[in-house]
Amino acid sequence: MSQTAITPPVQAESKKKNLHKVAGPVLLWGIGVGAVISGDYYGWNAGLGLTGYWGYLIAIAIMGLLYAGLSTVIGELSAAVPHAGGAYAYVRTALGRVWGYLAGVSVLLEFVFAPVAVALTVGAYVQVLFPDVPILVSAAVLYIGSTVVHLLGAGNSMKIEFVFTAVAVVGLIVFMVIGAPKMSLDNLNAYSGGAILPNGIGGLWATLPLAAWFFFAIESLPMAAEETKNPAKDIPKALIMAFITLAVIGLGTLTVAAGVGGSDFPGAAAPLTVALSNVVGSQTWIVPVIAIFSLAALVASFHAIVIAYSRQTFALSRAGYLPASLSKLNKHHAPIGSLIVPGVIGFVFVILGATILPDAIPVLVTLSVLVAAVSYMLMMAAALVLRKKRPDLHRPYKARGGRVTMWIALILAGILIPAALVSFPLAFVIAVIMVALFMAYYFAVGRKRVGNYTAEQELALTDQALTADA
Repeated sequence: MSQTAITPPVQAESKKKNLHKVAGPVLLWGIGVGAVISGDYYGWNAGLGLTGYWGYLIAIAIMGLLYAGLSTVIGELSAAVPHAGGAYAYVRTALGRVWGYLAGVSVLLEFVFAPVAVALTVGAYVQVLFPDVPILVSAAVLYIGSTVVHLLGAGNSMKIEFVFTAVAVVGLIVFMVIGAPKMSLDNLNAYSGGAILPNGIGGLWATLPLAAWFFFAIESLPMAAEETKNPAKDIPKALIMAFITLAVIGLGTLTVAAGVGGSDFPGAAAPLTVALSNVVGSQTWIVPVIAIFSLAALVASFHAIVIAYSRQTFALSRAGYLPASLSKLNKHHAPIGSLIVPGVIGFVFVILGATILPDAIPVLVTLSVLVAAVSYMLMMAAALVLRKKRPDLHRPYKARGGRVTMWIALILAGILIPAALVSFPLAFVIAVIMVALFMAYYFAVGRKRVGNYTAEQELALTDQALTADA
């Protein structure tokens, strides 16, 4: 099979669009944990009002099982197909261009909406420290500052990400050390009257998307594959390390926060400061210190997710699905359009969320998890297909549990979709509309620019692009 026979103009042009290889396992761990860490500081607490603490333990166990499976399977996929497109590259290789595009769109929407929720929460935490600062001002500074840093190159942005992630982890440890002695069983029982499932299976079901927030976005890590020195080895290792870190601190945060929280805790926009205020008072130095740690976590997640949405946009543009201008790189090898355009779209939703959308944060959390669930299902399907049809594919890392793990993760991801509909129907409606618009663009414009290849040919094209980018 010759390269000239199957390489379209878009793919040939991609040889000029190379990302710098700067990341090792430590920086990758920073991206994986950093993308998720803000989920410990906000968003998840609404689930306590749906199923109580004891039911929430069940919800986080289910989501932990899902993300443990995702982490090991995505580790296998990223080692076999180390590509900046992440889910898009895996799914297109296995299932073809339409399904690959749907996976890419799902990931792109996931990482465009998630930072909107982060930016709104940053505004809430800033107001804990400076009550007169409008939420939109804080959000604008966050979007502009993070975009500028990323435009200066991946090496600097990943190092900054690691620092913020480390500070955020320390903040959660400080919170748990201060809060743990103040916990009480009465507080843990208060949300459910001591019942395990006070609202039955329906309450547990509706809590699943919020419980996913403790792990959500760890799948963004492989999108740094083309900027990783040894992706086949380092990405699987970093994924597993990041999952273990997140599982431990997530369970600790849930337990301590619920154990000191009060009746106002499930609806709090800045839950950790509210939780500590209930036991130490709002005037103590502890509350603003936790607010500062919270901001570090939010910045870490925002900064990591910007990497994710920019690399997904870059990969889809380079392949021809989206306009070619979005994959142009500056002198620092940063994708200019892929950083700026999704950021502008995200800030528009920040404005809507801050002005006209009630309960914006839980809706955005649910919306992000919903579209992510679509990409999870497609990635697990791709892994199963590649195991069957491409046993010869080089797999320097193999998923623990093999096909059983893939099927479990696929089923659990599927459960998230109706769960999101139960939690916040508005999120479901927005997701359907956005996916429909992207698919309409593909059938009207995108498919004319993307070659129609078999899975075997698409894998060859992926290998060629990776060789060109090395």
